[in-house]
Amino acid sequence: MNCNPMWSSVKLNVRRNQIRDVMISKKVDNAEYAYHVLAPLNTLLKIFSLNCNLGFKTSFDNFCILFKYALTATVLGVINFFTLYYKMTNVYIQLNASIKFTDLVQVVFDYFQYLVDLYNVYKYGRQVSVEYYKQYSNIDKILGVTYYPAIRENIVKSIVFFLITWFVISACDFVAWVLSFGWITPIMYSVSYIFLFIKILTTLDLSAQAMQIECRLRSICDLLQHYYYLLEPLPGSTTDLLNNENWFYSDACSRVTKLLSKKNVIKKPSCSSDHEVKWLCRCYVMLMEQSNFINSMFGIRFLLNSLSLLIDMIRFMNLTVRMLIGSQHTTYDSGYLPAVFSLLRLLMCIAILVHLVHNCEKVYRQTDNILNIADHLLLNRQPDDKLREAVTELRDLIRSRPISFNMANFFSLNYSMLLSVASVVVTYTIILLQTTN
Repeated sequence: MNCNPMWSSVKLNVRRNQIRDVMISKKVDNAEYAYHVLAPLNTLLKIFSLNCNLGFKTSFDNFCILFKYALTATVLGVINFFTLYYKMTNVYIQLNASIKFTDLVQVVFDYFQYLVDLYNVYKYGRQVSVEYYKQYSNIDKILGVTYYPAIRENIVKSIVFFLITWFVISACDFVAWVLSFGWITPIMYSVSYIFLFIKILTTLDLSAQAMQIECRLRSICDLLQHYYYLLEPLPGSTTDLLNNENWFYSDACSRVTKLLSKKNVIKKPSCSSDHEVKWLCRCYVMLMEQSNFINSMFGIRFLLNSLSLLIDMIRFMNLTVRMLIGSQHTTYDSGYLPAVFSLLRLLMCIAILVHLVHNCEKVYRQTDNILNIADHLLLNRQPDDKLREAVTELRDLIRSRPISFNMANFFSLNYSMLLSVASVVVTYTIILLQTTN
């Protein structure tokens, strides 16, 4: 059945306006919209050579990148192991055995993790990443994604929050240890602040990629609800939960209603939407490929990153308790300040993990919303046979192939992981507290 020309023209104008709205800069190619949304984060990642390098094309560019990797790895390695040597010869003799052990493990592990980060960024930061961002461009041409400003705003807010928190807590912690041990020892330990900052940036990078997936799933959700809006309800139906502003889908309902009112879209097109729903299936399959790339690029990196954060949390908890009970003595009497700020560093590590898992869970909730809207459309509306088949195909695809984020297939990034982390921290802290000098 042929589509009404008026409806086709309206949809074409809406799509053109949406694509125009997401342009970050007139100089930016379509395939680079998603990449340039991450510009605030990439600026910080460049400091440690952890950004994806999409621009190099010649062998000289490749040499420059490898040289930068080698330079940053060498500088951090020299600083890290020089401070470790100083601590082993001058500081460890004053510390409790459990504090010495956890610090030694942390120093070596942090640098090893950074080397793995550099390798994976180089491996996936070349033409593979170019194809990854081109895929977003292909998806956005279908969906007409308009959430780029929201993604950028969320990224900036996260950066500002963690940057300020990291700086304030690190500065106060440094001062507290200066009051406890003098100047030299805290300076030797300050390299741990740098590696904690690297872990924050790595986590924010993964969170930003989850935001990219989530915003496109939200677009699929909005479009599916739009099709629901255009269909006639079943005879005798008196309630409409999807369009109820006080129900679970009130946010999506308000977005769709606002879009319809702005664009003055007619209530019901004269052509079936089954072909467009099949395009939503194709978009979902492409998003699954994007999530697979994210798991490949960040899987082993965040497995090591989470283990490092876990060691940090155990170390800070052990240190806090020992300072409070007095089993670790200090050179000068500074009260409980070191214990307080060690506890704050522990809370910051928890906040890093919670922020990442929360963004991953938002992706999972969007897939749940798509399934719920598909169920409502099939049960409470009157789609034709082709549209019913297309929506059923989309629903079965999402149920059988849910998007998920994992750490090298060892653990899934979800709220259950946080409970496991809390259990491990408590268990190993108790074990460490039972050790003696």
